[in-house]
Amino acid sequence: MVRAFADFIPIPEETGVVMVIEKEFGPRSAEDWTNIAAGIVDIVKVTFGTGALYNEEILKEKLSVYKNAGINPMIGGTLTEVAILTAGGYSGKELEGYLKYAKSLGFTYIEFSDGSIYIPDEKRSEIIRMCIGEGFTVISEVGKKDPKKDALITMEKRIELMEQDLKSGAKMVIIEARESGKGIGVMDKAGKVDFTELDAIISAVGLENTMIESPEKSQQQAVFLQYGPKANIGNVQPRDILSVGALRGGLRGDTISALRKEAWEKYHASQNAPEEYRI
Repeated sequence: MVRAFADFIPIPEETGVVMVIEKEFGPRSAEDWTNIAAGIVDIVKVTFGTGALYNEEILKEKLSVYKNAGINPMIGGTLTEVAILTAGGYSGKELEGYLKYAKSLGFTYIEFSDGSIYIPDEKRSEIIRMCIGEGFTVISEVGKKDPKKDALITMEKRIELMEQDLKSGAKMVIIEARESGKGIGVMDKAGKVDFTELDAIISAVGLENTMIESPEKSQQQAVFLQYGPKANIGNVQPRDILSVGALRGGLRGDTISALRKEAWEKYHASQNAPEEYRI
């Protein structure tokens, strides 16, 4: 792929992972969208439990479209929670058929979560390793869908579970924010990022190991300004993918000065620009 304006406008070569939540595409719509999204999006999550609502062949075809574009299709964690609930447990015997079937459809990533159901903390490692054993790359999630339950998880406990999941083989760990991005995890009730807590989490487990669910533009902007283009963000809507790429690449007025700081300072110094243009 030859990127437009590549000879004139550089964009960061080292960037974090972008995960999109998708619940609306058929194969043709997915193909059209990937023509734009390829190179920006790394993972598409077939979100909630929507995977169970597709015609099997249509779902296979759509997942193939994503893979052909270099995008990893991922099962949403809620679907696996429902599978555990239906099977009555999470042992290898109870989940093996579900995992093998999901793999046969074309999923390459799986989100492990206990956002809705109860799973003992000490069993997380067993389930993560089981999923890896079936050939999946695992992205785990720490947090609850219910704000009251999520509020009971201390920052220290969140860090403990994230470290446990990473040691068990998870590629990275998602900090829950749901599709709304409000009142869950490190997002306050207004949707503002609590960087006091998020900085502490990232200091403990590493930026590269943390995915921050950031469905709103203001959250995406705040995360990229705080951590730069290497931040991993999730729960991005398909329609917002070019916007996210622009925010991350310093191609929007909101991030141009911070993410293109060297060029910004050099240019404005050469122009003897007023003080308000100085960083």
